[in-house]
Amino acid sequence: MPRIPRTIVDEMIAHAREDLPNEACGMVHARDGSPVGVHRVKNDAASPYRYEMNPLQMMKLEGRRDHEGEKLFAIYHSHVASPARPSPTDVRMAFFPPGEMEQEPAYPGTMYILVSLASEPPDVRAFWVRRGGEVVEEPIEVI
Repeated sequence: MPRIPRTIVDEMIAHAREDLPNEACGMVHARDGSPVGVHRVKNDAASPYRYEMNPLQMMKLEGRRDHEGEKLFAIYHSHVASPARPSPTDVRMAFFPPGEMEQEPAYPGTMYILVSLASEPPDVRAFWVRRGGEVVEEPIEVI
């Protein structure tokens, strides 16, 4: 069970609230398998219904991970009024090209964390998206 520091969870929730009415998105980096930082990424879709992570920011964060010796732990985004579970659109977008689900996802081995603002306190849950569009919840421990 992945252990995620409360500060990381709180930062994702804060980002979700600050980006209302639109969905927020970003990446969580890890060192030695432990999450160490939240990196906000612009939602180019600027929509309350979906997110598109800014590709230039994603590329810069990849370079930073390489330079800092970090790994991509999770991709996160918020749901403004729906449960913390990947939508069919979220699942399709986890693949490249989007919707090509009979291959590995674009970021295999990376969790997807959802922050739902539909309830208070916000619900934060993690999932794996696998070949074929299979979605498997991964229980997390907030420490």
